[in-house]
Amino acid sequence: MTLPPTLKDDETMLTELPRAAFRRIAGITFLTFAARGLTLPFLNLYLVSIGFSATEIGGLITLSALVQLIVPPALHALADRARQHRRLYYGLLAGNAVASFGLVAFAANPLLLRGAYIVRDSSDSPGASLLSQLTITWLDQRKQAIYGRLRGWGSFGWAVTTFVSGRIAAIGGYPLLFMLAGIINLLLPLVTVLPERTAERHTRATVHAPRSLAFYLLMASFFLFAFGNNAIAAFSFIFFRQNLGATDDIIGIVSSVAALSEIPSMIFIDWLLRRTNIRTTLALGMLGQALLWVGYTLLVGPTFLIPLMAFRGTFFTFFNVSATLLVSRISHPANAATNQAIAQVTVPSLAVLVAGALNGWMFDNLGPYVLFNVAALMAVLAVVLLLAARQQIAAQDDRMQALRQEEAPA
Repeated sequence: MTLPPTLKDDETMLTELPRAAFRRIAGITFLTFAARGLTLPFLNLYLVSIGFSATEIGGLITLSALVQLIVPPALHALADRARQHRRLYYGLLAGNAVASFGLVAFAANPLLLRGAYIVRDSSDSPGASLLSQLTITWLDQRKQAIYGRLRGWGSFGWAVTTFVSGRIAAIGGYPLLFMLAGIINLLLPLVTVLPERTAERHTRATVHAPRSLAFYLLMASFFLFAFGNNAIAAFSFIFFRQNLGATDDIIGIVSSVAALSEIPSMIFIDWLLRRTNIRTTLALGMLGQALLWVGYTLLVGPTFLIPLMAFRGTFFTFFNVSATLLVSRISHPANAATNQAIAQVTVPSLAVLVAGALNGWMFDNLGPYVLFNVAALMAVLAVVLLLAARQQIAAQDDRMQALRQEEAPA
């Protein structure tokens, strides 16, 4: 299963795209991930700093996941029916901004703070997944296969803000980071360049298109990977601080290096995906990250964190871009946005619901070394399932590409 063949190289594609629109979408992607870079590496450190234990953080993550199982898929399904995907994206940006401010305003009120945390979670990942699908739709309308090139601007945005985040935190603490993230999320008038919807008008009658067995098998693989990835996302930065002695500055620099290391791979993967099997790059991304998580357990200090994060960039890119494109390719155009939300929000949330509190308990009682090795094992099992389902996924991909060819406007 490969992406549609093309005789155009990347530079030819870029010259044929409307340059102003390309720059605006690159700017949206840059700013979106810049805001995320100010928040995600430090959110759980902030909770620790105001008295939360790892078990409490795990419980909060689980509660947030329960909300995300319901709210984002419902909103995306509504957007699919009303064909108002860009309007939903505006709403998610606004919700993220308000929640970022709330993390600061409600620091002394545990109940409201938890509410702000849940709203931020319920708007952050869903917003990123919807931006991905709208970007893919914009490129598909122009028959251009350079999603990685645009997604690379997100890695650059993350790299810029995480590189300076430690210094910002030294000036105003974690609250200043969250305030800046909220402001950035309000500064996106560029969004009008995105398509209003992820499907053309002629697909509206099939908005209830059934999902295939291949889609559910792929989601099962993603669930196993998310089971392990949750442990890393929730507790790796706490591990860096408490066990390896990393300062906020080091954590910011490490996060920046991780994002910078993604950029060459983001540019290269467009070329690679036109010449190889997309399942292969997806499997390599999962396996590479599993090796990285095992690598964490071999560290005795922060010295080798930077080389490890440089290693991470390639395999995160392979997983992230391949997963996003594969979900889009095996989905009916009428429910592609909802399927992206299921893949990037619902499935990880379900994994958190199952594993979040358990991961927190393991971190507190068995230690991070056991937790990270268990996470790596789950990623390996995800690859095994992906390879076992390869024929069903390939057949569904072929069917959906044939459908798109038939329904394409003359």
